[in-house]
Amino acid sequence: MKNKYILLMMAVALMVTSSCKKLLETEPKNSISAEVAMKEAAGVEGLTNSLYQTLQGSGYYGRDFIVVPEVLSDNMRIASTNSNRFVQESNNAVAATINLWQTGYSLINRANGVIKYADIANGLTPLRRKQLAGEAYFIRALAYFDLVRTYSYNPKNRVTGRPNSDLGVPIVLNYVENFPGDITYPSRASIDETFTQIKSDLDKAITLLDNLFAPKRISLSAANALRARVALYNGDWADAATFANTAINGGVGTFVDPSTATTPALKSAAYASIFNTPSSAESIFELNYEITESLGSDGLSSIYTRSNPISTAGAGYGDATPQANLVAAYEAGDVRKDLLFAITKGSEAIFWNQKYPAAKAPQIDNIKIIRMSEMYLTRAEANFRNGSAIGATPQADLDKIRLRANLAVTPVTLNAILKERRVELAYEGHRWFDLLRLGSDIGKSNSTLPANATPNSTLLFTDFKVLSRIPLTEVQNNPKIIQNYLY
Repeated sequence: MKNKYILLMMAVALMVTSSCKKLLETEPKNSISAEVAMKEAAGVEGLTNSLYQTLQGSGYYGRDFIVVPEVLSDNMRIASTNSNRFVQESNNAVAATINLWQTGYSLINRANGVIKYADIANGLTPLRRKQLAGEAYFIRALAYFDLVRTYSYNPKNRVTGRPNSDLGVPIVLNYVENFPGDITYPSRASIDETFTQIKSDLDKAITLLDNLFAPKRISLSAANALRARVALYNGDWADAATFANTAINGGVGTFVDPSTATTPALKSAAYASIFNTPSSAESIFELNYEITESLGSDGLSSIYTRSNPISTAGAGYGDATPQANLVAAYEAGDVRKDLLFAITKGSEAIFWNQKYPAAKAPQIDNIKIIRMSEMYLTRAEANFRNGSAIGATPQADLDKIRLRANLAVTPVTLNAILKERRVELAYEGHRWFDLLRLGSDIGKSNSTLPANATPNSTLLFTDFKVLSRIPLTEVQNNPKIIQNYLY
Protein backbone atom coordinates (compact mmCIF):
# COMPACT_ATOMS: atom_id res chain seq x y z
CA MET A 1 0.00 0.00 0.00
CA LYS A 2 3.00 2.32 0.35
CA ASN A 3 2.78 3.63 -3.19
CA LYS A 4 -1.00 3.70 -3.39
CA TYR A 5 -3.09 6.72 -2.53
CA ILE A 6 -6.58 5.43 -1.78
CA LEU A 7 -8.00 8.92 -2.14
CA LEU A 8 -7.67 8.65 -5.91
CA MET A 9 -7.78 4.90 -6.58
CA MET A 10 -10.05 3.91 -9.44
CA ALA A 11 -10.33 1.10 -11.97
CA VAL A 12 -11.72 3.17 -14.82
CA ALA A 13 -11.67 0.47 -17.45
CA LEU A 14 -13.79 -1.88 -15.37
CA MET A 15 -16.43 0.81 -14.95
CA VAL A 16 -16.83 1.81 -18.55
CA THR A 17 -16.20 -1.24 -20.71
CA SER A 18 -19.61 -2.75 -20.00
CA SER A 19 -21.19 0.21 -21.80
CA CYS A 20 -18.83 0.10 -24.78
CA LYS A 21 -20.09 -2.81 -26.91
CA LYS A 22 -19.03 -1.21 -30.20
CA LEU A 23 -15.54 -0.64 -28.88
CA LEU A 24 -15.30 -4.24 -27.76
CA GLU A 25 -15.83 -5.34 -31.33
CA THR A 26 -12.55 -3.69 -32.34
CA GLU A 27 -10.43 -4.20 -29.23
CA PRO A 28 -10.04 -7.33 -27.09
CA LYS A 29 -11.96 -7.05 -23.83
CA ASN A 30 -8.85 -7.34 -21.71
CA SER A 31 -6.95 -4.64 -23.58
CA ILE A 32 -9.43 -1.81 -23.99
CA SER A 33 -7.96 1.32 -22.46
CA ALA A 34 -9.83 3.88 -20.43
CA GLU A 35 -8.60 6.60 -22.78
CA VAL A 36 -10.08 4.85 -25.82
CA ALA A 37 -13.34 4.09 -24.05
CA MET A 38 -13.80 7.64 -22.84
CA LYS A 39 -13.42 9.08 -26.33
CA GLU A 40 -16.71 7.43 -27.30
CA ALA A 41 -20.22 8.32 -26.16
CA ALA A 42 -20.74 4.91 -24.56
CA GLY A 43 -17.72 5.41 -22.32
CA VAL A 44 -18.90 8.78 -21.00
CA GLU A 45 -22.46 7.50 -20.58
CA GLY A 46 -21.20 4.45 -18.71
CA LEU A 47 -19.01 6.50 -16.40
CA THR A 48 -21.89 8.87 -15.69
CA ASN A 49 -24.17 5.96 -14.86
CA SER A 50 -21.55 4.70 -12.42
CA LEU A 51 -21.91 7.98 -10.50
CA TYR A 52 -25.56 7.24 -9.85
CA GLN A 53 -24.75 3.66 -8.89
CA THR A 54 -22.33 4.91 -6.25
CA LEU A 55 -24.92 7.31 -4.84
CA GLN A 56 -27.34 4.35 -4.66
CA GLY A 57 -24.94 2.11 -2.74
CA SER A 58 -25.54 1.14 0.89
CA GLY A 59 -22.37 3.00 1.86
CA TYR A 60 -23.81 6.28 0.64
CA TYR A 61 -27.39 7.47 0.10
CA GLY A 62 -28.70 3.93 -0.24
CA ARG A 63 -28.44 3.61 3.55
CA ASP A 64 -25.47 4.83 5.60
CA PHE A 65 -25.50 8.54 4.76
CA ILE A 66 -29.13 8.71 5.86
CA VAL A 67 -29.11 6.32 8.83
CA VAL A 68 -25.82 7.31 10.47
CA PRO A 69 -26.57 11.07 10.73
CA GLU A 70 -29.88 10.16 12.40
CA VAL A 71 -28.46 7.76 15.01
CA LEU A 72 -25.47 10.01 15.75
CA SER A 73 -27.91 12.81 16.55
CA ASP A 74 -30.78 13.16 19.00
CA ASN A 75 -33.31 11.84 16.47
CA MET A 76 -32.83 8.07 16.42
CA ARG A 77 -31.16 5.24 18.30
CA ILE A 78 -30.65 1.51 17.85
CA ALA A 79 -33.15 -0.69 19.69
CA SER A 80 -31.94 -2.99 22.46
CA THR A 81 -32.75 -6.07 20.38
CA ASN A 82 -30.79 -5.51 17.19
CA SER A 83 -28.71 -7.01 14.40
CA ASN A 84 -25.53 -5.30 15.70
CA ARG A 85 -25.68 -2.67 12.95
CA PHE A 86 -24.94 1.00 13.79
CA VAL A 87 -24.79 0.29 17.54
CA GLN A 88 -21.46 2.07 17.99
CA GLU A 89 -22.66 5.04 15.96
CA SER A 90 -25.77 5.22 18.13
CA ASN A 91 -23.50 5.29 21.18
CA ASN A 92 -21.23 7.97 19.65
CA ALA A 93 -18.20 5.75 20.16
CA VAL A 94 -14.75 7.00 19.13
CA ALA A 95 -14.34 6.80 15.32
CA ALA A 96 -17.85 5.36 14.94
CA THR A 97 -19.00 8.20 12.76
CA ILE A 98 -19.60 8.64 9.03
CA ASN A 99 -17.19 6.86 6.70
CA LEU A 100 -17.33 8.59 3.33
CA TRP A 101 -13.74 9.36 2.34
CA GLN A 102 -12.94 6.61 -0.18
CA THR A 103 -16.43 6.56 -1.65
CA GLY A 104 -16.51 10.34 -1.94
CA TYR A 105 -13.18 10.69 -3.68
CA SER A 106 -13.77 7.77 -6.03
CA LEU A 107 -17.00 9.53 -7.00
CA ILE A 108 -15.19 12.86 -7.46
CA ASN A 109 -12.56 11.27 -9.67
CA ARG A 110 -15.15 9.74 -11.97
CA ALA A 111 -17.04 13.04 -12.10
CA ASN A 112 -13.75 14.64 -13.14
CA GLY A 113 -13.55 12.09 -15.94
CA VAL A 114 -17.02 12.92 -17.23
CA ILE A 115 -16.22 16.64 -17.11
CA LYS A 116 -12.99 16.04 -19.04
CA TYR A 117 -14.46 13.87 -21.79
CA ALA A 118 -18.07 15.02 -22.20
CA ASP A 119 -17.01 17.82 -24.54
CA ILE A 120 -14.74 15.73 -26.75
CA ALA A 121 -16.22 12.22 -26.91
CA ASN A 122 -17.55 11.07 -30.28
CA GLY A 123 -21.26 10.48 -30.74
CA LEU A 124 -22.77 12.89 -28.22
CA THR A 125 -25.18 15.61 -29.28
CA PRO A 126 -24.57 19.14 -27.94
CA LEU A 127 -27.55 18.83 -25.57
CA ARG A 128 -26.33 15.48 -24.28
CA ARG A 129 -22.83 16.87 -23.69
CA LYS A 130 -24.32 19.64 -21.56
CA GLN A 131 -26.54 17.26 -19.60
CA LEU A 132 -23.75 14.80 -18.77
CA ALA A 133 -21.31 17.55 -17.82
CA GLY A 134 -23.99 19.24 -15.71
CA GLU A 135 -24.70 15.99 -13.87
CA ALA A 136 -21.00 15.53 -13.20
CA TYR A 137 -20.55 19.07 -11.84
CA PHE A 138 -23.58 18.55 -9.58
CA ILE A 139 -22.34 15.19 -8.27
CA ARG A 140 -18.84 16.54 -7.69
CA ALA A 141 -20.36 19.42 -5.71
CA LEU A 142 -22.58 17.04 -3.74
CA ALA A 143 -19.64 14.78 -2.89
CA TYR A 144 -17.47 17.71 -1.74
CA PHE A 145 -20.36 19.12 0.29
CA ASP A 146 -20.99 15.78 1.99
CA LEU A 147 -17.27 15.31 2.64
CA VAL A 148 -16.71 18.76 4.12
CA ARG A 149 -19.68 18.55 6.46
CA THR A 150 -18.53 15.09 7.55
CA TYR A 151 -14.84 15.80 8.19
CA SER A 152 -14.88 19.55 8.89
CA TYR A 153 -16.70 22.14 10.93
CA ASN A 154 -19.37 24.35 9.46
CA PRO A 155 -18.01 27.61 8.03
CA LYS A 156 -19.89 29.65 10.64
CA ASN A 157 -19.47 27.35 13.67
CA ARG A 158 -16.02 26.11 14.60
CA VAL A 159 -14.55 25.27 17.99
CA THR A 160 -12.61 28.34 19.10
CA GLY A 161 -8.94 27.60 19.66
CA ARG A 162 -9.13 24.06 18.26
CA PRO A 163 -6.02 23.20 16.20
CA ASN A 164 -6.68 23.08 12.45
CA SER A 165 -10.36 23.87 12.90
CA ASP A 166 -10.31 25.78 9.63
CA LEU A 167 -9.39 22.74 7.52
CA GLY A 168 -11.78 21.46 4.91
CA VAL A 169 -11.01 18.59 2.55
CA PRO A 170 -8.56 18.16 -0.37
CA ILE A 171 -9.77 19.58 -3.67
CA VAL A 172 -8.91 17.41 -6.67
CA LEU A 173 -10.14 18.57 -10.08
CA ASN A 174 -7.98 16.49 -12.43
CA TYR A 175 -9.01 13.05 -13.68
CA VAL A 176 -6.77 10.19 -12.55
CA GLU A 177 -6.79 7.55 -15.28
CA ASN A 178 -3.13 6.48 -15.39
CA PHE A 179 -1.47 4.99 -12.33
CA PRO A 180 0.87 6.18 -10.93
CA GLY A 181 1.55 9.05 -13.32
CA ASP A 182 -1.64 11.00 -12.57
CA ILE A 183 -1.55 10.54 -8.80
CA THR A 184 -1.19 13.66 -6.68
CA TYR A 185 -0.94 14.13 -2.93
CA PRO A 186 -2.95 17.25 -2.07
CA SER A 187 -3.26 18.83 1.34
CA ARG A 188 -6.58 19.80 2.88
CA ALA A 189 -8.03 23.03 1.55
CA SER A 190 -9.62 25.43 4.01
CA ILE A 191 -13.32 25.12 4.77
CA ASP A 192 -13.99 28.39 2.96
CA GLU A 193 -12.02 27.25 -0.10
CA THR A 194 -13.98 24.00 -0.16
CA PHE A 195 -17.30 25.82 -0.07
CA THR A 196 -16.11 28.16 -2.81
CA GLN A 197 -15.40 25.13 -5.01
CA ILE A 198 -18.81 23.60 -4.24
CA LYS A 199 -20.59 26.81 -5.18
CA SER A 200 -18.52 27.14 -8.35
CA ASP A 201 -19.44 23.61 -9.45
CA LEU A 202 -23.14 24.19 -8.81
CA ASP A 203 -23.12 27.54 -10.59
CA LYS A 204 -21.59 25.75 -13.58
CA ALA A 205 -24.16 22.96 -13.39
CA ILE A 206 -26.98 25.52 -13.41
CA THR A 207 -25.74 26.85 -16.77
CA LEU A 208 -25.74 23.36 -18.30
CA LEU A 209 -28.81 21.52 -17.00
CA ASP A 210 -32.50 21.47 -17.86
CA ASN A 211 -35.42 19.60 -16.31
CA LEU A 212 -36.07 17.00 -19.01
CA PHE A 213 -35.07 13.99 -16.91
CA ALA A 214 -36.21 15.16 -13.47
CA PRO A 215 -36.64 13.99 -10.79
CA LYS A 216 -34.90 10.66 -11.39
CA ARG A 217 -31.83 12.29 -12.88
CA ILE A 218 -30.11 15.49 -11.90
CA SER A 219 -31.82 18.60 -13.22
CA LEU A 220 -31.70 22.38 -13.21
CA SER A 221 -34.17 22.46 -10.32
CA ALA A 222 -32.03 19.99 -8.37
CA ALA A 223 -28.95 22.17 -8.91
CA ASN A 224 -30.78 25.26 -7.65
CA ALA A 225 -32.05 23.30 -4.65
CA LEU A 226 -28.62 21.99 -3.70
CA ARG A 227 -27.22 25.49 -4.18
CA ALA A 228 -29.80 26.69 -1.65
CA ARG A 229 -28.82 23.96 0.81
CA VAL A 230 -25.13 24.84 0.49
CA ALA A 231 -25.86 28.55 0.95
CA LEU A 232 -27.86 27.80 4.11
CA TYR A 233 -24.90 25.94 5.61
CA ASN A 234 -22.55 28.73 4.59
CA GLY A 235 -24.75 31.44 6.11
CA ASP A 236 -25.37 33.09 2.74
CA TRP A 237 -28.96 33.94 3.66
CA ALA A 238 -29.91 35.93 0.57
CA ASP A 239 -28.53 33.21 -1.71
CA ALA A 240 -30.24 30.48 0.29
CA ALA A 241 -33.62 32.19 0.02
CA THR A 242 -33.14 33.09 -3.65
CA PHE A 243 -32.05 29.64 -4.83
CA ALA A 244 -34.70 27.93 -2.69
CA ASN A 245 -37.33 30.19 -4.23
CA THR A 246 -36.05 29.36 -7.72
CA ALA A 247 -36.21 25.63 -6.93
CA ILE A 248 -39.74 25.94 -5.52
CA ASN A 249 -40.89 27.62 -8.73
CA GLY A 250 -38.76 25.46 -11.04
CA GLY A 251 -41.51 23.09 -12.11
CA VAL A 252 -40.02 19.92 -10.57
CA GLY A 253 -41.71 18.49 -7.51
CA THR A 254 -45.00 19.53 -5.94
CA PHE A 255 -45.66 20.49 -2.36
CA VAL A 256 -48.26 17.96 -1.29
CA ASP A 257 -50.93 20.20 0.21
CA PRO A 258 -54.16 18.48 1.30
CA SER A 259 -55.97 21.81 1.61
CA THR A 260 -59.22 20.19 0.53
CA ALA A 261 -58.97 17.38 3.08
CA THR A 262 -61.90 17.58 5.47
CA THR A 263 -60.62 15.25 8.20
CA PRO A 264 -57.32 14.57 9.94
CA ALA A 265 -57.41 11.05 8.46
CA LEU A 266 -57.50 12.43 4.93
CA LYS A 267 -54.69 14.85 5.75
CA SER A 268 -52.70 11.96 7.20
CA ALA A 269 -53.22 9.88 4.07
CA ALA A 270 -52.19 12.78 1.85
CA TYR A 271 -49.00 13.32 3.83
CA ALA A 272 -48.19 9.61 3.83
CA SER A 273 -48.47 9.59 0.04
CA ILE A 274 -45.20 11.54 -0.12
CA PHE A 275 -43.46 8.39 1.11
CA ASN A 276 -45.60 5.36 0.34
CA THR A 277 -45.71 5.79 -3.44
CA PRO A 278 -42.95 4.43 -5.72
CA SER A 279 -41.94 7.93 -6.85
CA SER A 280 -42.64 10.88 -4.56
CA ALA A 281 -44.58 13.87 -5.87
CA GLU A 282 -42.39 16.05 -3.63
CA SER A 283 -39.08 14.91 -5.10
CA ILE A 284 -36.89 17.50 -6.74
CA PHE A 285 -34.23 14.81 -7.00
CA GLU A 286 -34.59 11.17 -6.02
CA LEU A 287 -32.43 8.12 -6.70
CA ASN A 288 -34.38 5.67 -8.83
CA TYR A 289 -34.05 1.97 -8.04
CA GLU A 290 -35.19 -0.60 -10.55
CA ILE A 291 -36.55 -3.89 -9.23
CA THR A 292 -33.23 -5.54 -10.14
CA GLU A 293 -31.29 -3.00 -8.04
CA SER A 294 -32.53 -4.01 -4.61
CA LEU A 295 -29.96 -3.68 -1.83
CA GLY A 296 -31.86 -6.36 0.07
CA SER A 297 -31.01 -6.52 3.74
CA ASP A 298 -28.42 -3.76 3.22
CA GLY A 299 -31.10 -1.29 2.13
CA LEU A 300 -32.55 1.61 4.07
CA SER A 301 -35.98 0.09 4.66
CA SER A 302 -34.39 -2.96 6.30
CA ILE A 303 -32.86 -0.82 9.05
CA TYR A 304 -35.92 1.36 9.56
CA THR A 305 -38.64 -1.27 9.55
CA ARG A 306 -39.64 -4.83 8.81
CA SER A 307 -41.94 -4.75 5.84
CA ASN A 308 -44.34 -6.83 3.75
CA PRO A 309 -46.22 -6.83 6.04
CA ILE A 310 -44.97 -4.46 8.71
CA SER A 311 -44.53 -6.89 11.58
CA THR A 312 -41.80 -8.64 13.54
CA ALA A 313 -42.08 -11.43 10.98
CA GLY A 314 -41.46 -9.13 8.01
CA ALA A 315 -38.27 -8.78 5.99
CA GLY A 316 -35.51 -6.62 7.43
CA TYR A 317 -34.14 -5.69 10.85
CA GLY A 318 -36.13 -2.72 12.11
CA ASP A 319 -33.25 -1.68 14.39
CA ALA A 320 -33.53 2.13 14.21
CA THR A 321 -36.19 3.86 16.28
CA PRO A 322 -36.92 7.47 17.25
CA GLN A 323 -35.49 8.78 20.49
CA ALA A 324 -37.89 9.98 23.16
CA ASN A 325 -37.13 13.68 22.67
CA LEU A 326 -38.04 13.44 18.97
CA VAL A 327 -41.28 11.62 19.74
CA ALA A 328 -42.06 14.35 22.28
CA ALA A 329 -41.50 17.01 19.60
CA TYR A 330 -44.64 15.92 17.73
CA GLU A 331 -47.55 18.11 18.76
CA ALA A 332 -51.02 16.70 19.38
CA GLY A 333 -52.79 16.04 16.07
CA ASP A 334 -49.61 16.18 13.95
CA VAL A 335 -50.29 13.85 11.01
CA ARG A 336 -46.55 13.31 10.58
CA LYS A 337 -46.62 11.19 13.72
CA ASP A 338 -48.99 8.82 11.92
CA LEU A 339 -45.95 7.56 10.01
CA LEU A 340 -44.72 5.98 13.25
CA PHE A 341 -45.72 2.34 13.69
CA ALA A 342 -45.83 1.19 17.33
CA ILE A 343 -44.39 -2.27 17.90
CA THR A 344 -42.72 -4.35 20.59
CA LYS A 345 -39.29 -5.58 19.53
CA GLY A 346 -37.86 -8.05 21.99
CA SER A 347 -39.42 -6.71 25.16
CA GLU A 348 -39.05 -3.05 24.21
CA ALA A 349 -41.83 -0.74 23.02
CA ILE A 350 -40.49 1.21 20.04
CA PHE A 351 -41.62 2.89 16.82
CA TRP A 352 -40.71 2.12 13.25
CA ASN A 353 -40.89 5.10 10.94
CA GLN A 354 -42.47 4.52 7.54
CA LYS A 355 -40.71 7.08 5.38
CA TYR A 356 -39.02 4.18 3.59
CA PRO A 357 -41.68 1.43 3.75
CA ALA A 358 -40.53 -0.63 0.71
CA ALA A 359 -43.06 1.26 -1.38
CA LYS A 360 -41.68 0.16 -4.73
CA ALA A 361 -41.08 -3.53 -4.05
CA PRO A 362 -39.85 -5.65 -1.13
CA GLN A 363 -36.91 -3.78 0.42
CA ILE A 364 -36.90 -1.18 -2.39
CA ASP A 365 -37.69 2.54 -2.19
CA ASN A 366 -36.57 5.43 -4.32
CA ILE A 367 -34.35 7.56 -2.09
CA LYS A 368 -35.44 11.19 -1.80
CA ILE A 369 -32.28 13.32 -1.92
CA ILE A 370 -34.03 16.71 -2.14
CA ARG A 371 -37.74 17.30 -1.69
CA MET A 372 -39.95 20.34 -1.84
CA SER A 373 -40.63 20.71 1.89
CA GLU A 374 -36.92 21.23 2.56
CA MET A 375 -36.93 24.19 0.18
CA TYR A 376 -39.83 25.88 1.98
CA LEU A 377 -38.03 25.44 5.30
CA THR A 378 -34.76 26.69 3.82
CA ARG A 379 -36.47 29.75 2.39
CA ALA A 380 -38.21 30.41 5.71
CA GLU A 381 -35.00 30.17 7.76
CA ALA A 382 -32.90 32.19 5.35
CA ASN A 383 -35.50 34.95 5.01
CA PHE A 384 -35.99 35.09 8.78
CA ARG A 385 -32.27 35.39 9.46
CA ASN A 386 -31.89 37.92 6.65
CA GLY A 387 -34.93 40.01 7.54
CA SER A 388 -36.24 39.54 4.00
CA ALA A 389 -39.24 38.06 2.21
CA ILE A 390 -37.77 36.63 -1.00
CA GLY A 391 -40.59 34.60 -2.56
CA ALA A 392 -42.69 34.62 0.62
CA THR A 393 -42.55 35.79 4.20
CA PRO A 394 -41.04 33.43 6.77
CA GLN A 395 -44.44 33.36 8.48
CA ALA A 396 -46.17 32.20 5.28
CA ASP A 397 -43.67 29.36 4.73
CA LEU A 398 -43.88 28.26 8.36
CA ASP A 399 -47.69 28.30 8.16
CA LYS A 400 -47.57 26.18 5.01
CA ILE A 401 -45.63 23.42 6.74
CA ARG A 402 -47.70 23.49 9.92
CA LEU A 403 -51.13 23.64 8.29
CA ARG A 404 -50.25 20.69 6.08
CA ALA A 405 -49.35 18.78 9.27
CA ASN A 406 -52.78 19.58 10.75
CA LEU A 407 -51.32 22.06 13.23
CA ALA A 408 -52.42 25.58 14.11
CA VAL A 409 -50.31 28.50 12.96
CA THR A 410 -47.86 29.93 15.45
CA PRO A 411 -45.83 33.17 15.43
CA VAL A 412 -42.67 32.79 13.41
CA THR A 413 -39.40 32.58 15.34
CA LEU A 414 -36.10 30.94 14.49
CA ASN A 415 -36.77 28.20 17.04
CA ALA A 416 -40.19 27.55 15.52
CA ILE A 417 -38.67 27.16 12.05
CA LEU A 418 -35.89 24.88 13.32
CA LYS A 419 -38.41 22.77 15.23
CA GLU A 420 -40.48 22.26 12.08
CA ARG A 421 -37.32 21.44 10.14
CA ARG A 422 -36.44 18.75 12.67
CA VAL A 423 -39.86 17.09 12.63
CA GLU A 424 -40.52 17.48 8.90
CA LEU A 425 -37.13 16.12 7.80
CA ALA A 426 -36.72 13.51 10.53
CA TYR A 427 -35.25 10.15 9.44
CA GLU A 428 -33.96 11.67 6.17
CA GLY A 429 -30.34 12.24 7.21
CA HIS A 430 -30.38 15.98 8.00
CA ARG A 431 -30.44 16.21 11.79
CA TRP A 432 -26.75 15.58 12.66
CA PHE A 433 -25.56 18.10 10.11
CA ASP A 434 -28.14 20.66 11.23
CA LEU A 435 -26.92 20.36 14.83
CA LEU A 436 -23.32 20.86 13.72
CA ARG A 437 -24.08 23.85 11.52
CA LEU A 438 -25.94 25.40 14.47
CA GLY A 439 -23.10 24.65 16.90
CA SER A 440 -25.49 22.71 19.15
CA ASP A 441 -24.83 20.07 21.77
CA ILE A 442 -26.55 16.73 21.17
CA GLY A 443 -28.85 15.48 23.93
CA LYS A 444 -29.27 11.69 23.63
CA SER A 445 -32.08 9.56 24.99
CA ASN A 446 -32.00 5.80 25.53
CA SER A 447 -35.76 5.53 25.38
CA THR A 448 -38.49 5.88 22.77
CA LEU A 449 -41.26 6.83 25.20
CA PRO A 450 -41.95 10.59 25.13
CA ALA A 451 -42.30 10.66 28.91
CA ASN A 452 -38.55 10.01 29.02
CA ALA A 453 -37.62 12.92 26.77
CA THR A 454 -34.96 14.27 29.15
CA PRO A 455 -31.56 13.37 27.69
CA ASN A 456 -29.66 10.53 29.35
CA SER A 457 -26.39 11.92 28.05
CA THR A 458 -25.08 14.87 26.08
CA LEU A 459 -22.45 14.97 23.37
CA LEU A 460 -20.97 18.45 23.49
CA PHE A 461 -20.38 20.34 20.27
CA THR A 462 -16.78 20.76 21.45
CA ASP A 463 -16.28 16.98 21.65
CA PHE A 464 -13.75 15.85 19.04
CA LYS A 465 -16.06 13.00 18.03
CA VAL A 466 -18.44 15.34 16.21
CA LEU A 467 -16.01 15.20 13.27
CA SER A 468 -15.28 11.93 11.50
CA ARG A 469 -11.86 10.36 11.53
CA ILE A 470 -9.99 10.55 8.24
CA PRO A 471 -9.07 6.95 7.28
CA LEU A 472 -5.69 6.06 8.75
CA THR A 473 -4.42 4.82 5.38
CA GLU A 474 -4.91 8.31 3.94
CA VAL A 475 -2.85 9.94 6.67
CA GLN A 476 -0.17 7.26 6.41
CA ASN A 477 0.13 7.44 2.61
CA ASN A 478 -0.18 11.19 2.16
CA PRO A 479 2.05 13.17 4.53
CA LYS A 480 0.22 16.36 3.60
CA ILE A 481 -3.05 15.18 5.17
CA ILE A 482 -3.62 16.51 8.68
CA GLN A 483 -5.80 14.19 10.78
CA ASN A 484 -8.72 15.59 12.73
CA TYR A 485 -8.14 16.58 16.35
CA LEU A 486 -7.40 13.75 18.85
CA TYR A 487 -7.66 10.98 16.25
